[in-house]
Amino acid sequence: MTEHVTENVSENVTEDENVTSDLAEEVVGAVHKSQQLTLEAVHKGQQLTLETAKKSQQLTIETAKKIAEALSTAASTAAAKLPGRQLAHRLPARPFAGGLPTLPKLPETDAVFAAARDYAGQLFAEQRRFAGQVVAEQRRFAGELVSAVSGARHAGEAGEADEAAPTAE
Repeated sequence: MTEHVTENVSENVTEDENVTSDLAEEVVGAVHKSQQLTLEAVHKGQQLTLETAKKSQQLTIETAKKIAEALSTAASTAAAKLPGRQLAHRLPARPFAGGLPTLPKLPETDAVFAAARDYAGQLFAEQRRFAGQVVAEQRRFAGELVSAVSGARHAGEAGEADEAAPTAE
């Protein structure tokens, strides 16, 4: 009878170790897959951001060209068709006879590039911070999982020792 109980305990220990080992492998596999999916999502987001920025820049340039072309066409058409010189003496005084109000000077290209670099630096810093949080959370989860699996294994071994003690009497 004692031999039969010992065989059953040995079989249960082997099965428990296999289940625990399989669970740990599945969890590690899931964590690795999660990390890979996170990296892919970040890479895809970066590509979409760059593509969107390029499209926006291209549309801005095209719009500026169309506006300049339309203004040029309108100015040449108006000058050719309007009898401004013949009617000039009948028109009221120009609202800005002393000149147009001064507009603020456009920023220098170096200032624009510096602002873009600052923005990119802030964006990259935020992405680094987020990636660090994701990795830290995955490590914490993996640590908790390993502790739980180890605790289950130790609890199983302690339970087996308690079960084996009464049968030895």
